[in-house]
Amino acid sequence: MNVAPATAPLRRLADYLGALGARWGLPADACRVHGYLYVAARATPETALRGALELDEGALAGALAWLIDYHLVDGDREAGWRTGSDPWELVIRALDERRRRELAPALTVLRDCQRELHGAGDAVADAQVGKLLTLLDDIAAIDAQARRLSPRLLRQMVGLGGIAARLIDRTLGRSRP
Repeated sequence: MNVAPATAPLRRLADYLGALGARWGLPADACRVHGYLYVAARATPETALRGALELDEGALAGALAWLIDYHLVDGDREAGWRTGSDPWELVIRALDERRRRELAPALTVLRDCQRELHGAGDAVADAQVGKLLTLLDDIAAIDAQARRLSPRLLRQMVGLGGIAARLIDRTLGRSRP
């Protein structure tokens, strides 16, 4: 029997994810739709999405277009929209798209700016851009190595890190924010 998901908790979670996504520079409505589809764990028609999330047709169309572009949902108007059920897979897919769209262009801009600043005589700006470039080069290197790991090993490593952090919290007490 296909039971409809509880509306209030799904709506609350979807709204939270929309606000959280917006703080990370993501479209709030896309995050709301994605969160709803993930927790619902079934193909959901557009009419049900619009009703559950109180989105107009244009807002839902924009959210779905963004999610399709980021390879986070599939489906169609008739059969309904769905997303994956593995949160790790979804995070990795989203990070892959962010990397592809943001990391390489940022590195290009920083390298170009640093080249221009070398001859401009502004040592302070040159040094500051250099620091940013080093940071992004380090992030790109970590990312490249992390992508070499299997998803299973990556999950285990993060899981072990979480276990270690909780053990330290229990042993030494929580750190101050």
